[in-house]
Amino acid sequence: MTADGTVINSEDSDAAIVQAVMKEWASADSHSGAAMAGYLGPIRYGSQWLVAVRVPVMGTNAKGVPQQAGWSIAYQAMDGLLSSAGLGNVARDGYDFELSQHDPTSRRSRVLWSSSAARRLAEPITRPIRLPADLPQNLRGAELTIAARPQAGWYPAGTLTADAVLLAVVTWLLTLGANDVIRDSNRLRAALAAGKRRLQAVSRRLTKEIEQRQTLQKSFDHARYHDAFTGLPNRGYFVVQLERALHELRTRQRYRIAIVLIDIDRFRLINDTLGHTAGDEVMIQAARRFEHASAAFEGVLARWGGDQFALLLFDVHSSDTAISVAKLLRASLRSPFKLRKHHVSIAARVGVTCVEVGSQRAEDVLREADIALSMAKSQDDTPVVAYDSTMSGDVLGLVSLEADLHVALERDELLLLFQPIVELREGHIIGVEALLRWRHPVEGVLTPDRFLALAEEAGFTVPIPRWTIERACRVVCEWRRRLPPETDFCISINLSAAALRDPSLVDHVASVLQETGTPARALKFELTESGLISNIGAAKEILERLHEMGIQLMLDDFGTGYSSLTHLQLFPFDYVKIDRPLANRSGSQQADQQIMSAMVRMMSSLGLKTIGEVVETAAGAEALQRAGCDFGQGYFFCEPVESEEALGHLRW
Repeated sequence: MTADGTVINSEDSDAAIVQAVMKEWASADSHSGAAMAGYLGPIRYGSQWLVAVRVPVMGTNAKGVPQQAGWSIAYQAMDGLLSSAGLGNVARDGYDFELSQHDPTSRRSRVLWSSSAARRLAEPITRPIRLPADLPQNLRGAELTIAARPQAGWYPAGTLTADAVLLAVVTWLLTLGANDVIRDSNRLRAALAAGKRRLQAVSRRLTKEIEQRQTLQKSFDHARYHDAFTGLPNRGYFVVQLERALHELRTRQRYRIAIVLIDIDRFRLINDTLGHTAGDEVMIQAARRFEHASAAFEGVLARWGGDQFALLLFDVHSSDTAISVAKLLRASLRSPFKLRKHHVSIAARVGVTCVEVGSQRAEDVLREADIALSMAKSQDDTPVVAYDSTMSGDVLGLVSLEADLHVALERDELLLLFQPIVELREGHIIGVEALLRWRHPVEGVLTPDRFLALAEEAGFTVPIPRWTIERACRVVCEWRRRLPPETDFCISINLSAAALRDPSLVDHVASVLQETGTPARALKFELTESGLISNIGAAKEILERLHEMGIQLMLDDFGTGYSSLTHLQLFPFDYVKIDRPLANRSGSQQADQQIMSAMVRMMSSLGLKTIGEVVETAAGAEALQRAGCDFGQGYFFCEPVESEEALGHLRW
């Protein structure tokens, strides 16, 4: 830099460190009253200490007279200096030490480096560390002090006590006189031998206690930084290693690292259906598979959270390499997991981010990986996603949507659309299904797949289902007032798994029916099997109480997912909605017709009525009728419409 403090060239130095060093030196010059060559340090920068040396750069003016042209400054991290000085050998040789610097302003010493867990060493020996004589004059406060003390103390109490006892015995024996020397010599030797044996026993006991303490300390350290179930490093250890890797990027010791976050699918479902012990076993087996898959790569595999793992990769060649490793980890889960008597298939979603610049903070890098994982979880066809800068905007959009959701109920932005359910033989409408929508002021009308999962995460598992039930009952009340008295119809409402976790759901439904004067037979609830199996016991109790009130129940989406006949007998269903009529699918029409007929006959034998969903063509409606299906619903009959238009369809 020039004599007036302007930096001319910093080569490949970190700009933030250069500014920190210059600021500290300007402060030192202001205290000394003049800019002098010398030594400065240590300087605190983030989590490390730096030391620096400044020497003048001489030149000549136009007249050839020597004059100072500027300064040359060199700096280095203190941990590198201490390591090269061999201070680590001091601790291994049985000594604790600390490095401190005296501050003449506050008259206090600040500890820069310590090998002891204690705050300060007790009764140490101290020596100042002076700069080499060939360096320029020191600046104020540059002197360092090193203090050392044996880890076992200067004089171990056990040894002093044993020696004092032995000395007392010998002294007492010598006072007996010369006449007893011969007679007592054997006793003296025996006493000395016994004392020696005692000292040896004490030494062995102390050695054993030290070894036990060291073993216990290692156990504590392992428990602090490792997961109890999988044995993998935990989140704390992973973050420490990530910060170290970022520091190595800054110092050009590494050229690229990658973070891989893995989220296990269906982990909560396994916990709810097979128990938490089975969930722990899944994590253990997954950890072993991930260890085997990542063994060929240099990095750190850790248990990140309840159903997540994290992999830190060192010196990856490119982002494509990191994505390949992520796909390899996901592929290791393909073979089924053996859990007691069950064989369970497990999949995963993976988010990846690569880092080439060490100036990033650890939390920023982890946030990028988490954003990539969130995108992978939101996309059915892309289980492995690499982070790019455009994803931050998508996440901000979700955050904004969640904030708008908090006021959607207050602003009456939620609405219900109604899709008719048609009796296939006669062709008349017997009721409608209430479909939830959100009339967003910016995004337009949003379907539940855009906001319902977000609503559950934001804590709207109770308000939104309750609003839907209240709104549907008021529509029933309004339609009954405007339709002829003999008109019989019903409104079906979808209940999610989150709604079934509301302990006051049944009481709320009863209160709304009474308040609006809605007969229970005019209300039907639709539930999916995936929502029921998350908590079968509680769901069975709630559905039985609703059924006893006179509310009929529908099993939705039969033909997808589990489609277990056990659930048809376990829960008090009245209707089964067959998902997407087989007549609408490609393939053999004769085979599809036979499968549909068999399903309808099976439902009829169980005393259940059938509703064919997603009827989109006349051929589909005719196929349902030939199969003996009772009712149909879909765009072929009518699309979801507003309340007034749905009321008009009921009048026909």
